[in-house]
Amino acid sequence: MITTTEYRNGHHITKGSGDNVYKGVLEHLPTPTPITSIEDAAELMHKDGCVQFPDLLAPAEVAEMRAWMDSQGGPDSEYEVKNWCFNKHIGADFTQDARWLKLIDRSPAWDVLNLILGENFIVAGGSLWVTGRGRGMGMHLDHLAVGLPEDLLEDERVRVPIFTGTLHYYLDDQVEEIGPTLLIPGSHRAGRAPHNEPTWNGRAPRMISVKAGGAVLFRHDLWHGAAMNTSTRRRYMIQVHYAEGSRRLPCPPITQPGAYHPSVLENITPRQRVLLGDKPKGIFY
Repeated sequence: MITTTEYRNGHHITKGSGDNVYKGVLEHLPTPTPITSIEDAAELMHKDGCVQFPDLLAPAEVAEMRAWMDSQGGPDSEYEVKNWCFNKHIGADFTQDARWLKLIDRSPAWDVLNLILGENFIVAGGSLWVTGRGRGMGMHLDHLAVGLPEDLLEDERVRVPIFTGTLHYYLDDQVEEIGPTLLIPGSHRAGRAPHNEPTWNGRAPRMISVKAGGAVLFRHDLWHGAAMNTSTRRRYMIQVHYAEGSRRLPCPPITQPGAYHPSVLENITPRQRVLLGDKPKGIFY
């Protein structure tokens, strides 16, 4: 039976129980190279449960996004959590802020998602997230759509489809002291959430290794967490959640009068309209 534990991640209740904080030596995942085969990258999502993308954002875009994040929400004092850390977490507003449009279908991430989630997949949510010194997170998974015995999942003939996933954009170089995301490649094959397990089958969590402007895409049944931010700097991260197209939409219909800001309607592309739920005729939920 899967139980839930509310980790101090400032976001939502995640799947995991017990002490899942990794206290050993951390190593980086291999430094990513530019994606040359969408099919190979999609296969990594089935094999490892994740894939890294270097340079999804140009340096000028990184600076633009950091300034955007600083301008959102209230004063910094509002996000200082006593005896913990600075935790600024603001949900995405796809209907009113056109700046989200350039983040929801960035290639080659969009191309990989199109293969693993199928045509007409949707954006299921997102957020801006700035965290400071003292913030860390134990290993957990975000959503387990299909739970199976681990010995069954070890059979190469068994492949659980990917129903949901998240793309993280990082606006800082991911070094240990800033509290980078931790992943255990292949842990989606556990078929369950971690319980008092900071490792899986002898595999320790590994730090993502992208620089500012890079990103990582991972499936929601992959065990992941975050190292402790021991620096004096804040970590800037933007996340976009995706789901296969039969899932409930997070936004009102684009055709609903007054639901979307004019700047969004003026700049949205046909591909982005599909991501926000404007499905071609014949597509049902």
